[in-house]
Amino acid sequence: MVRFFYFFCIISLLLNFGCEPKETPKFIPDGLYLVKKIDTIKTPLRPLLLNEKAIFFNKMFDEYNDQNYNRIIIDTTQYVQLDLEGDPKTEQDEESKKRLLLSLSKNASASLKIFSVKYLMKKVVLVIDGEALTIHKIKEPLTSGLLQITRCNDNACEKLSLVLKDNVKND
Repeated sequence: MVRFFYFFCIISLLLNFGCEPKETPKFIPDGLYLVKKIDTIKTPLRPLLLNEKAIFFNKMFDEYNDQNYNRIIIDTTQYVQLDLEGDPKTEQDEESKKRLLLSLSKNASASLKIFSVKYLMKKVVLVIDGEALTIHKIKEPLTSGLLQITRCNDNACEKLSLVLKDNVKND
């Protein structure tokens, strides 16, 4: 009986050898999330709450990461899903910088209104494919369904526009 047990254990190990552990994907929908904490240096990560997720900047946007943010802890309880009505549009502002305009769907617009009132004067992060692209401060309630990303550096607006066109589903 003992031999059978050892034989069974060895067979089980051999069959499972090389198999990757089955993990549930930690998928975060594309959207706008509340920033709970920003680390600028690598520090040990404290245990996260169930509604928190640690994300990092997309490497494509590292050059625009002026603050040298390392890890961003976001709150996943409430977010604004990026459902666009059309392609993002870029415009010149008065200081020769560009801004990116995103027109949200009706459902996303309603979520944005509630979200922006609740988190007025708080930092939020735009997340695509589980990575941070840009961080912003909500300066006023956003009630029109139009999300404006201002102060784009050099080609940041064009890069962001391309990423959004390629990765965000339009209604």
